[in-house]
Amino acid sequence: MRLLLDSPGFPNPNAQHAGTQGKHAGVIISMISSRSNTIRVLALAVVIAAFPATCTLSRAATQDVTGVVSTVFDGDTIVVDLSGREVTIRLIGVDTPETGRPDTPVQFYGPEASDFTRRTLLGKQVRLEFEAPGRPGGATDKYGRSLAYVITADGTNINLELVRLGYGRVYAKYPFRYQRAFEKAERAARKAGLGMWDKDKRSAWSDPARRGTVIGNIRSRIYHLPGQDGYDKVREKNRIYFPTEEEAQKAGFRKARN
Repeated sequence: MRLLLDSPGFPNPNAQHAGTQGKHAGVIISMISSRSNTIRVLALAVVIAAFPATCTLSRAATQDVTGVVSTVFDGDTIVVDLSGREVTIRLIGVDTPETGRPDTPVQFYGPEASDFTRRTLLGKQVRLEFEAPGRPGGATDKYGRSLAYVITADGTNINLELVRLGYGRVYAKYPFRYQRAFEKAERAARKAGLGMWDKDKRSAWSDPARRGTVIGNIRSRIYHLPGQDGYDKVREKNRIYFPTEEEAQKAGFRKARN
């Protein structure tokens, strides 16, 4: 289902709509007679359904391209609009805690990482920087997402920033250009107990009595108090817990009106 381009650095104009993608997945599944193969294909279809049908940059892409971030799935996966054509980007060199994978529960500091990426990138123009062609691991991941560094207008490497601030860990299954800087940043974040490396926060997060009862929704930037309508309706992957209203307000959240 991955769409590749003949011209490096630009998305395929013939990208299929998500509905068409789903129909194709159904046809493929129906043609597989082996029960075990069917289960594997169904599992893959669930993962694909979590992402929209977007273009994939060519494996030969070497030049930087610019676009606007149109969607943030989680801390390390976004969609960038390149002149009207959308490309799903998996940030190289960083792995943030999961929030949306079908077979994985929401992990500690996953919503916070998603919130940081959304606040920092959504609606903003960015530059995509790629690794050299032929790098170990390739130009796309197993889900067909294009691999890139995401650079903001002020030159900040968001991949590195996620590691530096403790929103994610270094992902070094395959070597990458800035690996030493990433590893240095992770060591510093661990030593300082930032973000996901904060042992007290991790301990409190696993204990409902300690993590706080004020629930903030990272998508709406609204917080709910116990007893308010919608308090239990915020999806777990979008939740951030606060001990007090003051803490929620300091983080930029506003109180629900109901």
